[in-house]
Formats: sequence, structure tokens, C-alpha cells
Amino acid sequence: MTKVFIVDDHPLIRTGLRLLLKDEPGLAVSGEAAAAEEALEKLGSCPTDIIILDISMPGMGGLACIKRARQLCPGVGIIMLSMHEDENYIRKAMHLGASGYIPKASADDELLDAIRTVASGRFYLSRNAEQSLLTSLFSPSSQAGNNPLDMLSPREFEVFEYIVHGYTITEIGEKLQLSVKTIDTHKTKIKEKLGCRKRSELVSLALQYHVLHTGE
Repeated sequence: MTKVFIVDDHPLIRTGLRLLLKDEPGLAVSGEAAAAEEALEKLGSCPTDIIILDISMPGMGGLACIKRARQLCPGVGIIMLSMHEDENYIRKAMHLGASGYIPKASADDELLDAIRTVASGRFYLSRNAEQSLLTSLFSPSSQAGNNPLDMLSPREFEVFEYIVHGYTITEIGEKLQLSVKTIDTHKTKIKEKLGCRKRSELVSLALQYHVLHTGE
């Protein structure tokens, strides 16, 4: 029996996933959590084979949770469930130790395949995720050198995305449930790592590496 643990801050999403898995032979929901911190508290005493992990949550966030979850549950498979189909999120999630990546919009169609694929010891990427990675692989910016955004920690990358989409420090703090001072510290480190002094320079990088797209 493959035991699946669900982590998502939206109750309706958790309910939908639980119902999707309910009558599937060989699968059972071992537990659920509304936040990464709650999941880490429960996983130590909750036998789990597969974790379905939302990538964007208040607090720790899904990306930052990956490594900690693997330390608690060696050998566990982690499938990222995300609203983002950008290659930067996909690459970062897989680099940190995720075993699969699917968009929330495809969960009904792909989640069961993803769970069974990851449970068998293989990796699973949704069709859109595969296409995003291939596009990135053969893009001029990727061929020119390493992606500088890879230098950002999972939390810094989240803050970077909010900044380039025009959110204020106060708004970012509210979304991530962090203090304004903490967000400002992240912003300073992001600029230092990327060699940028102004938001416009961060936006240029975001456009170059497809975190932002023309027209957004």
C-alpha cells in the first residue's frame, strides 16, 4: 500500500485530493497538513511513501520544505503541486530533491500517474513542465551560461518573484507571513547575489529568464 501525505494551505484542494485518492487500489492517504511547518511536525511519526506538496504556501513554503522533508523521511517521493509552470520553479524544485512536478490544473488527469511513477522510483514531469524545461534548455539565455537565479535560496526566489511582479515589501510580508524587516533583508541579499541595484534591473533579469513575460 502506497501511503500519501497531502500538504496544501487550501482546505478545498486537500479535500479534492483526498477524494481523488480515496477509492484508488493500492493508495491510502496517511495524513495531511495546511502548512509546511505542520507537515514537518507530523511526518516524523507518520509513515509516508509519497508527499504531495503545494509549492506556494504562507510561512516556510513548499520549496524550502523539500530538503527538510527528505531528512525526516529518507527515500520519500515528493510531488510538487503548483500554479507555476515556469522552468525556474521546475528546475529549482527538482534540484532541491522533488521527484515530480505537476500543475494544479492537471491534477485530476495526471496525479494518479505521477504517484505511481514516483512510487516506482522514477521521476514524473507533467507534459507542460517537460516543454518548459526543453524550451529553457535550448533558449539563447540558457546556452549562454548558468542561470543566476539558481543562486537564490527557495525563500529568496519567492520574494524575488513578488518583487518583479510589483508587490511592495509590506504586501510580500503579508503573503508570506514574515516581517517587513525580514523581507527587506531578503531583498538586499537578492540584489547582492544578482548584482542589481534597482527593481528595474531585477525585472530585466526576470524577463530574460522567463519569470516574467512580456505583457504581464
